[in-house]
Amino acid sequence: MRGVVDVAKLQGALGRVDNAIVYQGLDDIFEIAAKYTGCIAVSHALPDANKRTGLAVALEYLSLNDYELTEDNDLLADAVRDLVIGRIDEVDFADVLYSQYAKEQGTLNPK
Repeated sequence: MRGVVDVAKLQGALGRVDNAIVYQGLDDIFEIAAKYTGCIAVSHALPDANKRTGLAVALEYLSLNDYELTEDNDLLADAVRDLVIGRIDEVDFADVLYSQYAKEQGTLNPK
């Protein structure tokens, strides 16, 4: 990756997550992961791979909290793109993350 990371933008993106947790009462694991994805992806702090980095941080955050997501990378990539362009919001993206976790755990009830 060529270019320079804009540390101030990255700190701002991470600060938005912290602020949402502290001041808005954000406490759902999947919504926090979605917030990480959205904030990092749209901050453009990196010269390249902002969406991938946002998703990687979200997946690592979930993993650190014992929620592993390993399947359907295409679905997640499309969902991140939709999040960044505003087709879905962070709550919708959190639902995508949760549905993938539930599907992998075999706890997703088909309708």
